[in-house]
Amino acid sequence: MLTDQQKQLIQKAYRDYLAARELRPRSGQRHMIAHIARRLGGVAPEAAAEPVPASTEEASASAESDTAVADRIAVVEAGTGTGKTLGYLIPALIIAAEERKQVVLSTATVALQGQLMDKDLPDLQAYTDLSFDYALGKGRGRFFCEVKAEQARGELGTEATLFDRAAATSQALMERIDGLTEAFASKQWNGDLDGLEEQPDPALRRAITATSSDCLGSLCSRYNECPYFSHRQRLKDVDLLVVNHDLVLSDLALGGGVVLPDPADTLFVFDEAHHLPEKALSHFTLRLELSAFSQFIEQVNRHATKMVSELQAYDDLGEGLADLEFQARETRDQLRQISAMLDLDWQGQGGGRPGYYRFPLGQVPEPLRVALVELTQHLKPIIDFLNRAQKLINQQLRAANPPAGLPVVQSWSQQIGQDLELVQAAIDLSRQYQQADADTPNAFWVEKAEGRDDLALMCSPFLAGGVLNHYLWNRAWGAVLTSATLSVGGDFSRFRVHSGIHDESAYLRVDSAFDYARQGVIWLPGNAANAGQQDQHTRDLVSRLPTLLTDHAATLVLFSSRAQMESVYEQLPSAVREAIQCQGQKSREAIIDTHLQRLEQGRNSTIFGLASFSEGIDLPGKALTQVIIAKLPFSVPDDPLQSASAEWIEQRGGNPFMQLTLPEAIIRLTQAVGRLIRQDDDEGRVVILDARVRTARYGSLVLNALPPFRRDFS
Repeated sequence: MLTDQQKQLIQKAYRDYLAARELRPRSGQRHMIAHIARRLGGVAPEAAAEPVPASTEEASASAESDTAVADRIAVVEAGTGTGKTLGYLIPALIIAAEERKQVVLSTATVALQGQLMDKDLPDLQAYTDLSFDYALGKGRGRFFCEVKAEQARGELGTEATLFDRAAATSQALMERIDGLTEAFASKQWNGDLDGLEEQPDPALRRAITATSSDCLGSLCSRYNECPYFSHRQRLKDVDLLVVNHDLVLSDLALGGGVVLPDPADTLFVFDEAHHLPEKALSHFTLRLELSAFSQFIEQVNRHATKMVSELQAYDDLGEGLADLEFQARETRDQLRQISAMLDLDWQGQGGGRPGYYRFPLGQVPEPLRVALVELTQHLKPIIDFLNRAQKLINQQLRAANPPAGLPVVQSWSQQIGQDLELVQAAIDLSRQYQQADADTPNAFWVEKAEGRDDLALMCSPFLAGGVLNHYLWNRAWGAVLTSATLSVGGDFSRFRVHSGIHDESAYLRVDSAFDYARQGVIWLPGNAANAGQQDQHTRDLVSRLPTLLTDHAATLVLFSSRAQMESVYEQLPSAVREAIQCQGQKSREAIIDTHLQRLEQGRNSTIFGLASFSEGIDLPGKALTQVIIAKLPFSVPDDPLQSASAEWIEQRGGNPFMQLTLPEAIIRLTQAVGRLIRQDDDEGRVVILDARVRTARYGSLVLNALPPFRRDFS
């Protein structure tokens, strides 16, 4: 139950912050604070209750009408300008402190993490009496691992000459590893990769960082000096951790409480929560490349033989080598049989685009199902062998002086950890295929591995609700989810299905504080081309953009297709191109910096961008006065997950376009339009150059879901 003390603390913190910043209270923000506080306190507020009562007496009176809720989950769609960060931070921090829980604040973008760490959290400390500490939580992949660096250095070797390009590359990589190792050993650098002036390229990052499968943890000889575990130790008593969705989901996939606090002791806050279901699907998608896995199994067999020879202490393992070799041979034969039976229609008649074949209705052919049962039977003895090996190796690691030498034992422990992870993933995928049926919302498909002559079996849930319920909602102490785009025209049905949060009382929608009708206009040119006719639409864009870009100094043009974006850019006059920066020419940060510099110099500046520029970009005031939407952002209709979702909806009598395709496009469009107005005094226009908004039967649904700008149909 939400206590009077908690209410008083929330009210005081809110008043103090507003007074210190000389801000007026915002109705939407107050509703948001009250909704979150009551949900986390275990009660559901009546709609008429005062959001943030002015006095304790009013707070107590309003509590009398509260009704109990089944969980502590609050979902808030907060329009741009609501002040949602303050709206969730105050109740979350106060209630978590009272309940002795940690807050894990998760975002989808680095930009929002930076804003929280550099501005929002310091401001809250400065302008209120709230006492809390916070830190940025990061995974293993952002920290230096001495053991991995030493192993990489040894594996690279020094025999080849510098006249060999590959050797020169290896030499450069070794020099970089040596430099980082020396800097870390001399304490000139703390091992945090984010602190380096020159960020590691992928090859270097792989060489000097550990993963969950090859990290030795407390068994590592460098555990006490490990920057990652030092980082984790510092996070244990922090009141609030700022992380990203990927780290939360990675931790949950490992069982929870491995990298982050135990979910039962955690209040999760998901900002940019509209990304969470999509992120969850990507984390729980399984993939098995048949030829590559066959080669890997042969390596496992060789690894085992070499390991038993080097360690010379494991008679039990040595006796199992013959059976391991047999099972590895049988596994490779089985993988070849599976590959041979996948003589599929690669033109997409199975529901996927060329290069993909999706099994319609999620029904896996019986011969493939039986073959995967046999594959699992051969993999079980292999994983049993690896588990025994890991147990025995860990026993040696705990010994003060392992007979084979510590570096050798550590190296084998890491190798076995990697092998275990890959074999277990193959077993998990095989079991999913064996259990496939039409009533399970999973997609099963095969795809050709890009750049290699290989086939990959794929499996993924296409609705994240079940996954999130299992790993998160049923385990977390509490959760807050917020974003500017969770509903479609005020209807949360889509997000309910995809998030798995079905309690309707958990949801609140608060409108933006901006005066859209005064601040901007949505212009729909009457003779715009139909974007469904691509060639004609591209010609129309090339014809219109020079004039549109001249009208406004600061413009963001958003495309749904990279090919169309680049085609339009190339066809524009050189004088127009001179003022345009195109996504992909340099980093997003560099594009924004150049954009701002050009505007400061009094020059026009335009950014051509794709989906990643439609959110997480904050260009207030004169930095952005025009947003041009080239095309309604419908998703690719032949994506395997999209196809499976559409098929599942259709089988249940639904309309895939209205229930799936259109809502997703509206949410993307709303995010894109939201780039324009970021402050109370911003002004500008949105131009939509897709005639379907005016002519298609769904056009009114699209327009009605957008912010209430003035409309211009001339």
